[in-house]
Amino acid sequence: MEPMQSFRLSDALRCTLPNTPRGPNLACPRESLAGAMPGRQNALLWKNAVLQPDNRVALAQWDGLRLSGLVSARIRSGRRAWEIDGFYLPGRDWPLWDSPGGGNGIGGGLVPVPVSAADAAALELLEQLIAAVGWRSGERIYLRLAAGSPVLSLARRSGFYPCFNETLLAGYGGIHSHSGNGAASGAAALRPRLPQDSYALFQLFCASTPAAVRDALGLTFDQWQDAREPMFSQRNGSRAQEWVAEHKDRIVGWLGLAAHRRATEATVMVHPDCPEQWDGLLDMALFRAGGQRWLIPEYREAAAARLLRQGFREQGQYTMLVKLAAAPARSYGMAPVEA
Repeated sequence: MEPMQSFRLSDALRCTLPNTPRGPNLACPRESLAGAMPGRQNALLWKNAVLQPDNRVALAQWDGLRLSGLVSARIRSGRRAWEIDGFYLPGRDWPLWDSPGGGNGIGGGLVPVPVSAADAAALELLEQLIAAVGWRSGERIYLRLAAGSPVLSLARRSGFYPCFNETLLAGYGGIHSHSGNGAASGAAALRPRLPQDSYALFQLFCASTPAAVRDALGLTFDQWQDAREPMFSQRNGSRAQEWVAEHKDRIVGWLGLAAHRRATEATVMVHPDCPEQWDGLLDMALFRAGGQRWLIPEYREAAAARLLRQGFREQGQYTMLVKLAAAPARSYGMAPVEA
């Protein structure tokens, strides 16, 4: 097997003839769950091989002319937070661990089994990516996996730990309304999000998110901003539509809608002291016609329950994992100076 290397233009050319990477992307970035076009990842690999941008890193592993592994990561919304958006292990059929409960690994319960040479190579591929992100000043690396994915054990061996579960719900807007009059039920209480709302939204995030999740997604305002997923981050020039709900001069609810070619992706936060805001925010979203996809964290069960009552259906379950990357110590040279 050839040494691991950064994905370059020569690698992209080697992938062309056998049309690789084949097989599923074992990572589940948010845009792929929102119905992104198939094959987009291969196009991104080509683009990045040519441009070599600072906000992405990809590593390839070859066995002769056969691509045996490929992993890629990108910055989320700031340099301290990265996400693995591509993980390909062609021709693999395992799991590495036995999880008899069929769970996601949260809380333990995994039984180790011996690691083969191929498993060790895949583990090295992942660990080399982690090291590359550390050299780029990354502090946190995120990885979303389908529930029960065999890659979960590989990630845990590399130091990733599960922090929360998510459920993907799919359905249609334009015909559902809690109050019967669509957006009118919540429009009076809502206004468009403004740039100066950022810190108030961070306060809403802190109030509506469990402590363990806050630890994974960011304990400070800057960490939270860096870790936001790109389609809902104004740092990335997001074109998503956002609304906030205010009560007594504080923001107590937020709704984000990002339009994709196949569906609108939606997400929502509500302050636990103001549960009445759920209906206005969800009515605003459901008033929009067309397909919708909601990736709901387990700690926002009120939103999932309402969407299920409106006819949405579960499309999948996922686990979000996080790894704290150790940035390598850099030794700076010293130069003599005159007194």
